[in-house]
Amino acid sequence: MTAQLESLLAIGGDVRLAKRDAHEILQKLRARGAGSEAADRLEEQLADNDEVVLRRGDAEQLLEELKASGRRWISGTTEPREPPPQTEPEPEPPKRRFWRFRS
Repeated sequence: MTAQLESLLAIGGDVRLAKRDAHEILQKLRARGAGSEAADRLEEQLADNDEVVLRRGDAEQLLEELKASGRRWISGTTEPREPPPQTEPEPEPPKRRFWRFRS
């Protein structure tokens, strides 16, 4: 669901969600203990409409809450994961050349 919300935000403007998708976002937030004004507005719209239209700011806030609640849910912290250390690729071993002699 996070990836879908990110792709909708990348398009720009308001974000339109089907009732099922909006309900899934709300359930994830509530199950993980997250709550915000944006989540409350989402819940209000769900009660009245088959489609939910989120202002860009609300959609961004919900996306950040989903990410943070997911980090809390999985790792017990709200801190973003550190990127893995970059390692240099191992050099390729020299290629062996075989000479064939004709007699």
